[in-house]
Amino acid sequence: MKRTIVDLPEGALGALDGIAEDQGASRASVVREAVAEYIVRHKDASLRPPVPLQGFGALQGRLGDGLAYQQDLRSEWD
Repeated sequence: MKRTIVDLPEGALGALDGIAEDQGASRASVVREAVAEYIVRHKDASLRPPVPLQGFGALQGRLGDGLAYQQDLRSEWD
């Protein structure tokens, strides 16, 4: 096993210590478990669902000019 140094904000470190105490485990074992879960979750990005576009204006600039886009769509009706 290799060692590493990680800088954490004090609030996160305190929360981490609380979790370790609740589990009766060391801080290092809690960090190892968290890293293992993170790796599994992010191992293959292609398996994760795409993040949906959110909010008003999310498509701004993606479709070009709005009027031209509408006219192009409506040209299919002829």
